[in-house]
Amino acid sequence: MISSLHKIVSNAAIKWPRNIALIEDGRSITYKRLNDLVRSFAGELIRNGLRRGQRVGILSTNSINSCAMLFAISRAGGVAVPLNYTQDAADISAAAIDASMSSLYVGKAFEDKAGLANSAIRKMKAKKGQDAKPKDLALIVYTSGTTTAGALGVMLSNKNLISNAASVMKYAGLKGKDRIVCVLPLYYIYGLSLLLSHFLAGGTVILENRFMYPNVVLDVIEKYRATGFAGVSSHYAILLRGSNLKDRKLPYLKYFMQAGDAMPPSLTRELLETFPGKRLFLMYGQTEAGPRLTFLDPPLAKIKPGSVGRPVPGVEIKIVDETDRVCGVGEEGEIAARGDNIMLGYWNNKRQTEKVLKKGWLYTGDIGYRDEDGDISVVGRRRDFLKIGGHRVSPLEIERLVMGLDGIMEAAVVGVQDPIMGNRVKLVVSLMPHKKLDKEDIIKFCKRRLAPYKAPVEIAILKSMPKNDEGKIDKEALRVLC
Repeated sequence: MISSLHKIVSNAAIKWPRNIALIEDGRSITYKRLNDLVRSFAGELIRNGLRRGQRVGILSTNSINSCAMLFAISRAGGVAVPLNYTQDAADISAAAIDASMSSLYVGKAFEDKAGLANSAIRKMKAKKGQDAKPKDLALIVYTSGTTTAGALGVMLSNKNLISNAASVMKYAGLKGKDRIVCVLPLYYIYGLSLLLSHFLAGGTVILENRFMYPNVVLDVIEKYRATGFAGVSSHYAILLRGSNLKDRKLPYLKYFMQAGDAMPPSLTRELLETFPGKRLFLMYGQTEAGPRLTFLDPPLAKIKPGSVGRPVPGVEIKIVDETDRVCGVGEEGEIAARGDNIMLGYWNNKRQTEKVLKKGWLYTGDIGYRDEDGDISVVGRRRDFLKIGGHRVSPLEIERLVMGLDGIMEAAVVGVQDPIMGNRVKLVVSLMPHKKLDKEDIIKFCKRRLAPYKAPVEIAILKSMPKNDEGKIDKEALRVLC
């Protein structure tokens, strides 16, 4: 197996030197030229004093240069720290301090945000070393949220990342002719996974930073004859219900990939009905797992649209109750996983590491169950469940139901404190263009299909949902707005 991240590129340069590795805004680069760029950047890092194990931040949108820098840091013996460029200067600086960065690569338009971070960076003493080993730390990826608000730095080794990318390549059947459009930022582990898995296959990654213009993204898919597209649920909701996707044939597109959150079954069915001949991979994972844990075999997407399937190659899953007893068929419990992809731990946070890593298993905090065929369904995050009059309510269940109502673009449930019931359900939705729905219609729809304590008590209708940097609905922002 390839031992370190940068060797993914050098290996591809030997096997497929003329294959296009990356496309960015009309510019393309072959694997041979990308490898040359990686070597050049790595040499510059070493000349500037980078030593083995030092952390280097990357503050940039997706670009050919930022991708090359990611692999160059590995080649120079450093540890890459992709930063969330949507955060403010204070949070970026906090990440630089937390990771004890020795240097920072800054892309265009981010010089102002980088100023405070640069002032926090100091050269760290470290010894020169040999080429990175599989178990060596390769990447620190901060979880969602701001660093100052308790985000955790997930430490991923070369082995974690490469083994998981190889699993994705295997189950997705990726080949050198595959071209995927990547609208996900590379500081998000899902986006990085797309890059690594397609590079292992010698395929092409089309970097696209303009999803706020969905029809432009569809033009890019057509222009470059992309074979794949990947996103979170919100991406698909916008494409299906807020763009002209249904007017396009996309003859070269072979597969869709969805992960990062739970895809509502109604959205899955709508996508498959729109493109019946294309494969849809419904996937589940976590940053701490590098990231992929399970996938649903595409032929089952029509049959089990709410399932995330079985473990990816090299991963073992168990579902356990609060006493760590393995749950039976249909019994809900916490999803735990182990394999070569599981993180080394959280950077500088032993206490949080010990909470989730136990005897080689990652305890995800997600609640799910196995069906009689062994396929897994995720019910929701343990911390997101609402306590209503002694009942435990999953926001995900309500959101999935509401997404099946004609006219709904997106839906999210937030809990509102109630002095008697503990919580009550507040539903926030956005509507499809040119669609009209009254709040009363939505409440009636829910009451006919949900137990009384699950039915929304309050409804808010927004023109559009606030999103976090990963493209997911930002529930913290919803609580402020509504």
